[in-house]
Amino acid sequence: MVDSGPEPRLARLWRGVSGALAVGLVLLALAMIGVQVYAATHDLPGPGLDVVIGHVVAATAAVVAQVVADRRRGWVVAVCGLVVVLLAVATLWFFWWA
Repeated sequence: MVDSGPEPRLARLWRGVSGALAVGLVLLALAMIGVQVYAATHDLPGPGLDVVIGHVVAATAAVVAQVVADRRRGWVVAVCGLVVVLLAVATLWFFWWA
């Protein structure tokens, strides 16, 4: 692979923002797993298995998109970053705000 020089600052910023959102989704998914386990062991209702699975699937998809963005250049970085942002917004909307 031929290196075409330094990457533009905006691309690095976009990759950083999407990476932070991907990490946030992973932490949120881990928290939801912990809350569900705690609720199950203390005979409480908890968030539910569907909500936990939704968070895990969104976090996994975001991490995959972020890994692709981290290893590529050009328009792929923008598209994968947008996928991560949309996954974060959709997760918050469907499981927290709606």
